[in-house]
Amino acid sequence: MQNAPKQVIYKRPPATPKLKNDWLTVLIKVLLFASIFFSMYFSGKRNFNMLFAYIIDPEYGNYFARISGMSMTQILAMFESGTMSVSFMIIYPLIISAIVFLIYTLYAKFFAFLVFNQFKIIDAPFEIRKFRICLDCSMVMLALLLGVSKLLFELFPLLGNLGPAIVNVALAITALAVFFVCYTRGMEKKFYPVLLNVMLIPSICLVIFV
Repeated sequence: MQNAPKQVIYKRPPATPKLKNDWLTVLIKVLLFASIFFSMYFSGKRNFNMLFAYIIDPEYGNYFARISGMSMTQILAMFESGTMSVSFMIIYPLIISAIVFLIYTLYAKFFAFLVFNQFKIIDAPFEIRKFRICLDCSMVMLALLLGVSKLLFELFPLLGNLGPAIVNVALAITALAVFFVCYTRGMEKKFYPVLLNVMLIPSICLVIFV
């Protein structure tokens, strides 16, 4: 009598741990959204804003095209004189900030997925709360610096010779370095190269996005 074939039981791989929010993580998310709004408000992201504007409101898009060459001082003067509506200065940047925040949330989950799965292979500890706090804080810093840098470019046009694109890339790399230093605190050094390798794709995505 032949032995009955053994039943193969498929075990689903463990999913990436979900972040359980507490007062600190919620506070950091609020600060992150505020910093993104600050960055969008001053940096403008003009090409993206124009595309979004034409989709939502063609008239707004044409209005934006007319002022795209103005300095921040001229734009603020228009707002103070009542020429520019509150919706242009507040509502649209707020909507765009919400979209960027949603994109970042997906980015953070993708980043956590990569780190968790790689760390699982090498039996390295992974704590989602520590990961998100370190990553979110570094992105808060990045968004604030992007907003400040754009504001400085508007106030001091000569600084534009430095190349805003180069500055943005440098700030993105700095934010990733801050995340690496923060997240690896207390971690064994043998895991450092693994984390650096995992960070390659998320780093490229961030540099392209900024």
